[in-house]
Amino acid sequence: MSFGFKCDPNKEDCHYLHLRLSLASSDAVDKTGFLESLPELTGFGSVSRYGKDQQFKTWTVAKRAHVEMLVPRLIKHMVIKAKHWSWLMDRWRDSRGGSLTLGQRETLTAASKESRKLVGPLRAKNFPTWAWVAGYLDGDGWYRQRYSASQNYWSMHVGAVAHANDAHALMFLCETFGGSIRDHGQSPFVKVWTRNLGIKDSSFALRFLPKVAKHSRLKRHKIDQMIHHHRQRLSVPSPTGQATV
Repeated sequence: MSFGFKCDPNKEDCHYLHLRLSLASSDAVDKTGFLESLPELTGFGSVSRYGKDQQFKTWTVAKRAHVEMLVPRLIKHMVIKAKHWSWLMDRWRDSRGGSLTLGQRETLTAASKESRKLVGPLRAKNFPTWAWVAGYLDGDGWYRQRYSASQNYWSMHVGAVAHANDAHALMFLCETFGGSIRDHGQSPFVKVWTRNLGIKDSSFALRFLPKVAKHSRLKRHKIDQMIHHHRQRLSVPSPTGQATV
């Protein structure tokens, strides 16, 4: 999801400042059509399509009243960009109704890049909301389930990736749910968080997965597959006649 200034020139050296919120996806990722349901679900914005065969889509909120109503609600739950988005809202409100010269626009653009470095929530959070966790993993995370025929073993884990400047979010996940954080390997500027969800951690997996499944919109089918795997395994009778644990 992106949120930032858009300056529309009215005269040669006169620019009006707008804020636009947008979320993009493709039909291959958004198989349930969640993004296209956002205008009706939230009451804000519209969806447009682009690209070859129109397979890409973007939900955009640009109306002033809609930005004022929606963005503050989102900021309350944010862990990475809350401070930056709040800064953008303040600058936008300060310039409302007026225009900017080209020089003022360039100064604002430079200040916005500096503001983006201020990561973290507006207020310290002891525990992330499940809606935020599910949303973050929908966008920058994954749920992986793989079977090794040679070892007759299923491996499962959840993970997420972030730029080193935004690693605060990964640390928050790690502190809350465990796991580990490592360098990406292919880029020194990228960090990766992973948490095992396999058999050894099935009790954690069956606490964690149903809660994120409740809020997930893009990866719900993968989460459900992992939940089904764990519950099916637990329901299989052992040779002693009792369910395996």
